[in-house]
Formats: sequence, C-alpha cells, structure tokens
Amino acid sequence: MKPYSNMSLTAAPFVYTRLPVFKINIAVLSLLGIQILILAISADFYALLNLISAVLGVIFVENLLRYLALSKLSFSLEMILSGLLIGFFMPTSIGFIFVFILSAFSVFIVKTVFGGTGHNWINPVAFAVCMAYISRPEAFPAIISNFSFLSEKGSFFAVMEANGLLKLKTDFAVTSALNSLLLHSVGVTLPEGYISLFVNSTSSIPAFRYNIITLISSIILFSIKAADYILPAVFLVTYAFLVWALGMVPVSNIYFTGDILSAVLTGGILFAAFFVMTEPASSPKTKYGKAMSGFFTGLFAFFICAQGSSPAGIFFAIILSNIISPLIEKLEIKIQAKNRRRYE
Repeated sequence: MKPYSNMSLTAAPFVYTRLPVFKINIAVLSLLGIQILILAISADFYALLNLISAVLGVIFVENLLRYLALSKLSFSLEMILSGLLIGFFMPTSIGFIFVFILSAFSVFIVKTVFGGTGHNWINPVAFAVCMAYISRPEAFPAIISNFSFLSEKGSFFAVMEANGLLKLKTDFAVTSALNSLLLHSVGVTLPEGYISLFVNSTSSIPAFRYNIITLISSIILFSIKAADYILPAVFLVTYAFLVWALGMVPVSNIYFTGDILSAVLTGGILFAAFFVMTEPASSPKTKYGKAMSGFFTGLFAFFICAQGSSPAGIFFAIILSNIISPLIEKLEIKIQAKNRRRYE
C-alpha cells in the first residue's frame, strides 16, 4: 500500500460536464478582450476609460464589503468581468468618474440588499445599466420606436436610416454579393444596411457595435461548454418570434411582418443574451428554470424594446425577469418533484 504522503485525490467517480469557474472566466475575458482590442485599435479612448473605471469601481466596493465583514482583501477574475460588462454598456460620453461611482454603488446595493455575494438574485450588470439610464438618460442613444414615424417609413430599418444609421463603405458590395450568390436562389433579398448592423453599428455604446464578434464569441463559449445555451436561446427565439408576429401590428395591423434582424442586432440584445443573462448567481440552475427565465425575459423585452434599438430596455426586461425568479424557482421545484415521482 502506498504511504499516505504519496496518495493523490481525484474527482472519480464524478464526471464534470462543464469547465471549472476559473477557466470559464478566462474564456469569457479572452473573448471580451477581442472587442477591447478593437476599441484600442480604433482609438476609442473614452470607451476604454469607461471600462477601466467600471472595473476599478467593482474592485473597490467588493473589497470594501470584505473589509467591513472583517475578511481578507482579494482580487478576482469575477470582479474584472463584472466591471467590464458594466463598462461595455456605458455610452462613451457619460463620463468615467460617473462610471466609477455608478459601478461601485450598483454592486454595493446588489450585494447588500438583494441576497449578498454569490447569492444575489438581481443581475448586477443589468441593475447598473438601469441605474445609469435613469440617472443620465440624455447620455444614451435616443429611442426611435415611434409608431407614426414607423408608419410613414414602412419599416423599422428605414426609421433607423432616417435617424442617422451609418453604413459601412463595403455594405453595398457585401449585400449585393450575398443576394446574387445565395439569397436570390431562395427568393430572399437582403436590403442594404444590415451588414453594417452586423459588423459595426457605430453606436456610442460599445456593446451595441460588433454583433459579428459577439455571435462568434457565443459559439465558442457554447462549444467549449463555458456557458449554457438554454436561457439565451429561448430568450432570442421568444423575442424574435414576437417581433416577427406582432411587431408591425400597431403600425399596419398586419401580422407576421416584423423585422427580426433589426430587433436582435440593435439595443445590445445579442451581447446581453450571451454575456449578461448567463450570470450564474441571478440565473436559474435547472434547464426548466432557464427555459422559463428565457421565455419571460423575451416576453418582457418585446413589450419594453418593441422592435429594437432601445438603449437600455433589455436590462429592464432582465430585472423584471429577476423579480419573478421566486415564482420560477417554485415552478422548478414542482417540475423536479414530479420527475422524481416517476422513478419512485
């Protein structure tokens, strides 16, 4: 028999189906780093300053709470990640001092009032963005879901163009190539401008800009099992279906004509779905709970964001979904109990 000092402990007979938390954080930070690098290359120093300020604000308040609880001070990847996500949704003109104070205050409230560290049932990033929008709405892009204007222009994308949407120089060439090579054969025509929304929407909020990077990052996260796909997938399906089915009803009284692409490529919908909604503390733990949370978030997002381009609507939808989380938890327990009874 081996001496005790030479023995090693293993995880057997348990099998881990996901990466450890440390590796998950590394993966998410690495993918966010791509967008940070793009901001640096494009010399968007105000956006970078907001990111740094948000991270410092989160680190400050987390260690303040530890100090007040007589615990050791620490520095973790979770703090950096929370700060970066808050910073990504801050308009570049909002001011880095405001971002520092906002991120510190928001995390303090969430961690002290809404459940405590690791048990908070309110998403801290969503709470911070909602507080920023309530405090300084003028710093955020304007809401352009005006029904009368929408009726005049005929489509939501036309409304965005009238409100100053900038197209990339390559938009026409790429759109023409896609239409002639792929889409015309199936009877579909992609209008100009959607490529710009997909690649770089030139929004004042960094999280709204690079939808193609966000989408590729989500595929990587799901493929390496660093994030669960159920909640964001159900959310996107629910929101997209409601926009398509009911989006144009208030304008033209016609069903199933809503613009899904405009909806999901504006307002930070993709970024919020893949990076914010999956926050472990405030999201449900079972697949049933995640599906229900995704459904309700999509429902709330439709009524708040309508056909898209809402500067902060998705975060109010997330907060509303967090508020009904006790109901979702009760439904989870009932479903699990019913499933267990089948094997008893």
